[in-house]
Amino acid sequence: MNNVQGAFFSYDEFRQSLHQPLQSVRVWTSDELLAMRESLASSEVDIVALAHDNSIEGCKLTPGVAVSVQWLKPGAALNRHAHGWWHLFVIQAGSGLLTMGEGEEVRASIGDVLLVPAWTRHGFVNTSATEPMAMLNMSNMPQLALLSSMENAVS
Repeated sequence: MNNVQGAFFSYDEFRQSLHQPLQSVRVWTSDELLAMRESLASSEVDIVALAHDNSIEGCKLTPGVAVSVQWLKPGAALNRHAHGWWHLFVIQAGSGLLTMGEGEEVRASIGDVLLVPAWTRHGFVNTSATEPMAMLNMSNMPQLALLSSMENAVS
């Protein structure tokens, strides 16, 4: 058995260790997002993760939450799938059809907000013949990844 040494800290010191430096305000203009999308390799679904700095670690905009913008080309489909994190989608442009669960279909258009709970099968189809469907996507994927890596560190 390993003899692991530890340390003691007061509760006040522990609480202080939880304080993180404040992040600065960041604005992504529609022109920036459009330029980023146009720079991607052509695919039916383009996804850009938003970051507060120039690092992959910066993709965690708020504790445990990732934010991205997704575009589906006209007529394109994002196949149904399920995973352990939830999504909150805000439709920014275009319109489409969200399929959830066992085939329930929900029409979605500009301004609609859609919550997809964890482990719910879901997929999108852009029903427009001419306009991309743009969605702001928030999820707790970083939180689950952290919990997963914590589990791996223990074993």
